[in-house]
Amino acid sequence: MRVSDKALVLQAVKYGDKKLILKLFTKHNGLLTVAVSVGNSRTSKIKPGIISNLTLLDVEIIKKQNNDVHRLTEATCYYVHSGIPNSFSKLSIAQFLNEILIKSVKEQAPNSYLFDFIEGCLKYLNESESDFVNLHVYFLIELTKYLGIEPNNNYSNNNCFFDCREGQFTGVNLTFPMGLDKDESALFTEILKVNCLNEKLSNQQRNKLLEILIAYYQMHVPGFNNVKSIEVLKEVVMV
Repeated sequence: MRVSDKALVLQAVKYGDKKLILKLFTKHNGLLTVAVSVGNSRTSKIKPGIISNLTLLDVEIIKKQNNDVHRLTEATCYYVHSGIPNSFSKLSIAQFLNEILIKSVKEQAPNSYLFDFIEGCLKYLNESESDFVNLHVYFLIELTKYLGIEPNNNYSNNNCFFDCREGQFTGVNLTFPMGLDKDESALFTEILKVNCLNEKLSNQQRNKLLEILIAYYQMHVPGFNNVKSIEVLKEVVMV
């Protein structure tokens, strides 16, 4: 069956001289693995230059029944990330978002709302001049809603410690990464209340929130292991 869709490239692995195996997250067909032949000749429908992580594509795919690998027959880039490669901070955030998506988006069922959210975040990162420094924190918080693991912000005087296992605030102080201490919990409840894209956060607060959220994902997303790109991201000075 031939389908037309919008797709986000999550991962590309070389297979032979002119073939790639791609992991795509599509708007209407969910997570797909596809094989594609690429080339630079005039007759090649798909050029290797447009296939890279986080590329947004209009695609034609032949879906094969009872087969885990489908065939990508046509692809054109419908949005160019022209601003991301020129900024080390933006590039570091983009690589981090890419790794998070690979580790967390595993269901094959379509989710057009999730696709629109990811697309919007990438466009925001690409086009923003300076107000993108909290995007990775915002992304992690909002993504929990689409994954069905949103933390319950029930913070109170009696429930002032966040329990990463239960996904809510309790009266029990657990050692990290099982839970957060009082100061960490106070920071976390405040960031859950707001759209943190526009919040003034120090690098220390931003990095602490990253540690908290990664620990939370590791508790709730099966197979979510260490995030390699986080160390580079934490070294990037953002004010």
